[in-house]
Amino acid sequence: MTSTLLVSFKQAVRSITLILLPLSFISLVAWATAGSSTGNTADPLRAAIWFFLIAHHVPLDLSLANDAVSGALTYFPIGALLIPFFAVRSGYRKIIEENGELEPRHKRTLILSLGINYAALGTIISLFAVGSTVRAPFYFVFPILFLVSTTSAFLSSNLLPEHKLKFPWQRALRASWIFMTALVGIGGLLFSLSLAWHFTTVLQLTQVIEPGIFGGIAFLAVQILYLPNFAVASLSYVAGSGVVIGQGSWLNPFTHRIDEIPAIPLLGGLPVQTHPYLIVMGMLIVAIGALIARDGERAYSDPVEVQRFFIATLGFIAGLTLILARISSGELLSSNLPSVGPQWWLMPIFVTSEIALGIALKIYSPIVIAKVRESRNAASKSN
Repeated sequence: MTSTLLVSFKQAVRSITLILLPLSFISLVAWATAGSSTGNTADPLRAAIWFFLIAHHVPLDLSLANDAVSGALTYFPIGALLIPFFAVRSGYRKIIEENGELEPRHKRTLILSLGINYAALGTIISLFAVGSTVRAPFYFVFPILFLVSTTSAFLSSNLLPEHKLKFPWQRALRASWIFMTALVGIGGLLFSLSLAWHFTTVLQLTQVIEPGIFGGIAFLAVQILYLPNFAVASLSYVAGSGVVIGQGSWLNPFTHRIDEIPAIPLLGGLPVQTHPYLIVMGMLIVAIGALIARDGERAYSDPVEVQRFFIATLGFIAGLTLILARISSGELLSSNLPSVGPQWWLMPIFVTSEIALGIALKIYSPIVIAKVRESRNAASKSN
């Protein structure tokens, strides 16, 4: 046990260093080119730790002198989670290379130990970056870092089950994961088309910021990391649950209620008016529900098993959609933007209901059609 702790501690330090060193370098370059006359060299190092916390989706509270940028920061790029994932995966694989392939029980112990060390070190480091202007509650830092690191290590291992899908809930989980990935991909494609259509607006928003050379590269990287958020928001838009950009706003195919948008180039892809015809895209979600129904009917002959499969699938889809919507939305620095992104509580309701509608149509449409034909045949015979 002691050797496991020491090995995992070493790789936890290595993984965190792999993240902090590049962030520190970028922060130092940006600070040096900004030409600040009031800052000191500790500022970019603290900023690197802030970016480290943001990459793990740790919420930050900001109380800056400028009220326009004071508030909470909980709207994080989903793509930034790839940074700790690759760092932790590198540490985990380094352990496997040095010690050889381990038994599943030892792997689970190693993953748990690596997660605890990673979260503890990250929490200690975060204490050096907090103060009166930026705060990150430690009771949030440790559990979030632990969750991200253990999940990353688990996905990097070979502990995922490889047995056949025997039970309905197993097939339901697999189907939910596949179809939700497909829906997010469709959302990303739609947003890409919208960005191309509104490319002039995107350029205008970029020119307003004028980030400079190094700032522009960093800003471009941030925009790329936010693309998954906008893919989920696009899915919420076509599903009908809509998107919010600040207080009192709401965008969906039938509603366009928004006064102004922040100077973020990706927001240039937002629709400028209502598009009721786009609700037809919601039929794709209904069609996926029909595909799920067909998969369940083919996999199970017992009606009870089919019913369990449908209930489990709808439950998993609701849960996955809730998680996606929640991590894709949040507050963006200002009380004027208390919520940015998909309607996190409404999106699971709409998507799950549309999937359920597709399942119902696939199951009951043949029954209704058969009864209509029987009634017509009976009427023709009586005549």
